[in-house]
Amino acid sequence: MTLRFFNGLQIDVPKGWTDLSTVIIAPKKDVAQGDRPSINLVVKRRPAKKKEDADTLKSYLSFMRQSFGELHDLETKDLLVGNTRAKAVRFKAYADGRCFTQTTMLYTSAGDEISATVTQLDEDPTTAKEVEKLLKSIRPAAGGVFGIK
Repeated sequence: MTLRFFNGLQIDVPKGWTDLSTVIIAPKKDVAQGDRPSINLVVKRRPAKKKEDADTLKSYLSFMRQSFGELHDLETKDLLVGNTRAKAVRFKAYADGRCFTQTTMLYTSAGDEISATVTQLDEDPTTAKEVEKLLKSIRPAAGGVFGIK
């Protein structure tokens, strides 16, 4: 076991385990007041499967359709994150009678798959341009294949 620190948490990590980080961020004001944030960002990093990013996004969209039914205003886009090519998809859907927009970006870097999803409730004022800028800022700082040591 090795004592590791992750964003203010300490964990005794068993030998042979690796960091498959998931980061969730949301507006501080909403969280501090105990309210459900109108927008959040979830970033995941895990070893990449041996398939193309476009195929991974197709699987993701299939899962979203199974989960939420019809996806409205579906858009796909190629992005450049630093020097890395990424795929992005945006759609609107409904859950519990509420409309939300979800924008997901995916790319592979140093043997890791990086996926980032911004979920916005309909009343959130954040523009698509701001969401794209946020997504394009997500780059691994270290590691690869086996996570951060």
